Amino acid sequence: MALSSRIDQLYLGQLKEIGPSNTPTGIFKLPCEQPVLLTQEGLEGDIQVDRRVHGGPEKALYQFPAENYAVLQQALAHLNEDFIPGSIGENISSQTLLDNQVHIGDTFSIGEALVQVSQPRRPCWKVNHKYGNGHIAVLLMSQGISGWYYRVLEPGIIQVGDAITQHDRLDQSISVAEVWQRFLERLQKRLPVEAVNRNIPGLSHEWQFE
Repeated sequence: MALSSRIDQLYLGQLKEIGPSNTPTGIFKLPCEQPVLLTQEGLEGDIQVDRRVHGGPEKALYQFPAENYAVLQQALAHLNEDFIPGSIGENISSQTLLDNQVHIGDTFSIGEALVQVSQPRRPCWKVNHKYGNGHIAVLLMSQGISGWYYRVLEPGIIQVGDAITQHDRLDQSISVAEVWQRFLERLQKRLPVEAVNRNIPGLSHEWQFE
């Protein structure tokens, strides 16, 4: 059965500063109730300061399951009030699509757009600073709940309430969560990158050599 969900909320980044050096960032996002054009570079109006970690053809759109916040709340109960949809920096908040269900290379229609899962979101230091806790990024990676990025195959308008419907899955694909398992295992065993990632269908070029 094809995977499906809907856009519960859509978020666009605002230019702000973060950290001791007042580094520019787009991780602070606000809800958007209006239809937005999704291009191959991302959502119109979504600030993307550091293209190494967000934005561009392989990281155009970031989806994060709302269910993942419960894992964060359980692990870091003192931050419960901070762990709310939109706060991790996602563009799309959804339910019923999880990191262990969605596979790299999966193709979905979202509104008028057609997108393909390209890689997990690799959380950077800005996530830790946003919540004021140095363990957030490691927790997301170790639990395999970082969410995922899409590349845009066909641009189009998307908006809150749009269905997210799976169209296709590549042969021998693996889940977003399993990519993290392989990544962490590679670090522990000190394996070369190409021994782990290069054979994952649909994985972004960046992650094939990550």
